[in-house]
Amino acid sequence: MAKSQTTKRDEQHEVTRRALIKWSVAAGAALGVSRAKVFDILEKTGGKGIAHAASENVTTRSVHIMAGNGGLAWFQLFWPHVDIAEARNPAFAWHRTGMETRVAGTARPLVIGPDTPWANLPAGRQVTIFQAGNNETHTGDAVTTTNLNGSNIYSVASALQANSPAVIPIVTVAGVDIGTAPGGFRPANVTNGDGIVGLFNSAASRAGGLLSRSADASLYKAHYDAFSQLNRAANRSTQKASYGTASSAAQFLGTNLAAKLQITPEDLTRYGINGGTPANVASIGRTMIVAVKAFKMGLTNSVVMRAFNDDPHGAFDNGAVNTRPAMHKVIFDAFMADLTSTVDDNTLKSLADDTVITINGDTTKNPMNRGGWPDGTPQNSNVVYIYSAGHLKSGWFGGTRRDGSVQGAQANGTDGAYNGANTAKFATASIAYAIAKRDERLIAPFANGTTVSAVFGNPKDQ
Repeated sequence: MAKSQTTKRDEQHEVTRRALIKWSVAAGAALGVSRAKVFDILEKTGGKGIAHAASENVTTRSVHIMAGNGGLAWFQLFWPHVDIAEARNPAFAWHRTGMETRVAGTARPLVIGPDTPWANLPAGRQVTIFQAGNNETHTGDAVTTTNLNGSNIYSVASALQANSPAVIPIVTVAGVDIGTAPGGFRPANVTNGDGIVGLFNSAASRAGGLLSRSADASLYKAHYDAFSQLNRAANRSTQKASYGTASSAAQFLGTNLAAKLQITPEDLTRYGINGGTPANVASIGRTMIVAVKAFKMGLTNSVVMRAFNDDPHGAFDNGAVNTRPAMHKVIFDAFMADLTSTVDDNTLKSLADDTVITINGDTTKNPMNRGGWPDGTPQNSNVVYIYSAGHLKSGWFGGTRRDGSVQGAQANGTDGAYNGANTAKFATASIAYAIAKRDERLIAPFANGTTVSAVFGNPKDQ
C-alpha cells in the first residue's frame, strides 16, 4: 500500500528531528556543555517533544560478542546445558562436575556453576539461551545465528537504535562482519578497544555534518538557534563573535574524550587484567572498559567485538579449564558491575537497565566429550546467549540432553524437534525485541511475523 503524503511528511519530520538531536548532542560535547543543558536548549529551540526524545532512549544499547574459531566453547563452561551438567558424567565437557546449581525463579530451566558470571543477578535478569542455528566450525563470523530473515542482527540493532542519538551509531572491533539490514548503519571499525578513543577523536570534526541534511525549514532554524545557545552556554573565551571554530571544537572534544575514555590502572585491576593475562582474554576486558565509558556519554549505541578465537581443543587435557573460566568470570562480572554502577549521562539510568549483550560463535564444541573436545555438536546445533536486561524470559529454550538428543524452541515457546533455521530466527527476533524494549511494532519489519511477546519475551506492560 502506497504511503500517503501525510505519512511521508511525518516520516521526514522524524528523520530531521533525529538529525537535530544527534547534531546537538555532538555539538554540545564539542563545546563542553552538559547533556542536561543540551536538553534545556533543545526544549527552548525545538520544543518539548524533541527535548523528551533526546533524554530518553527508545531502544537499549548493545554489546555483541562474536566468539569465532572455537571461542564459543568457553561460554558452554559459563552456562552448561541443563541435562548435561545434571548428568554429572565426568566424561562430559562440563568442568565442574557435581557442582551445578539450578537457578530458582527463571522462566526456563537454567543451571550455573562456580565459574558462571552474573550469578547474583535476579532470576528475571539471568541470561536467555537458545539452542539455535548450525555448527559453523572454524569460521570467524557466524552466519546462521546472526541471521534474521535475511538481515544481520548486528545491523538490525543499529537500525533500531537510530532513534537514539549517538555520535557514532555502531563500532566494530577487529573487523567483525555485521552484514546489512534495511536502515542499518555502516560500522566504524577499530583494531582493538583502545582504538575506540582515537576513533571518537577523529569523528568529532564530522559531527556537525548532519546540519546540511536537514530538509525541514523549522528544524534548520532550530539547528542555528541551538548552536548559538550552546555556544553561549559553553562560556569559553574562545567562543565570541564567530562560529568558524570547528577545528578548535574538534580538538577540544578529542582532548576531553581521551581523558574520559582511556583505560586506567584501576580499571585493569577491577577486571583482573595483568601481565599474566592472555592477550586474547585481556582484549575482551579492555574493550568492555571503553564500551561502558562510551555508553555513559552517549557516544555510541553498539559495540561489536570478538572473543577468544583460540579453538580450545585441549582445554580439558591440559588443565586450562581449571584456570581460564575463572579468569573469564572476573572480566564478565566486572563488566556487569560497571554497567550497573554507571549512570547514563543522557537518561540518568543505570546502563545495566539499558544494555543488551549477545554472544554468538561458530561452535560450542561437543558437550558430551571432553577428550580433545571435538568441534562437532549433536545434530549440528549451535547456541546463542543473551543478557536482555529483563526483556526476555530467562533460561534455556531447547538444549542438548545427556542421551545426545537435541531440542529447539518452537513458535509457541515450547521445546520440540530441532530446526536450526527456525530456532535462529526465534533467537535473533528475540534479540531485536529486547533492544527495542519490547516494542513488537518496531521490530516488525525485521521479525516478519515472528511473535516474541509472551512467547520468548516478557510483555511490554510488565
